[in-house]
Amino acid sequence: MKVLVTYFSQTGNTEQIAKAIHQEASQSNDAVLQKLEETNVSNVSDYDLVFLGTPIHAGGISANAKEFLESFSGSLKLAGFVTHASPAFEKTSFEVGLKTLDEVTKEKGIKYLGCFDCQGRLTPELHDIVKQSRGLSDEEWSERMAQSDSHPNSDDEGNAKAFAKDVLSKA
Repeated sequence: MKVLVTYFSQTGNTEQIAKAIHQEASQSNDAVLQKLEETNVSNVSDYDLVFLGTPIHAGGISANAKEFLESFSGSLKLAGFVTHASPAFEKTSFEVGLKTLDEVTKEKGIKYLGCFDCQGRLTPELHDIVKQSRGLSDEEWSERMAQSDSHPNSDDEGNAKAFAKDVLSKA
């Protein structure tokens, strides 16, 4: 099976997960790892399965990931993967992005095989903005960043590989 793992990453979080998914997909498939901005949309139909990775920005997927999805019509098998700075118990902070993936794939007739998500490090430029928007104390913020800064980790990579293996078995 020909598999494309394409992703957009600004901080390296999504790229790290993309590499784990690619590693799993490469074990028994012809798999390509490629940054989203280097992916030619007209060549995507050459693949049997596409994994699309994006960070969550302000609760939604990145603009270029949405544009990528909206450029398709017709048959395509796709699985998503997202990284976000929200603790796992705060799914409401990133579920708009998950919903967008689900809605756009339905609108475009894309066979959507699910989405993997994991917490990632928040870029330092956004620390003050997010801390203030959440109304967190310095202590609460420090605790949250200590948790965030340790992700993605080897457990996240292992979970991403397990997700990829499951998707590949269904594709």
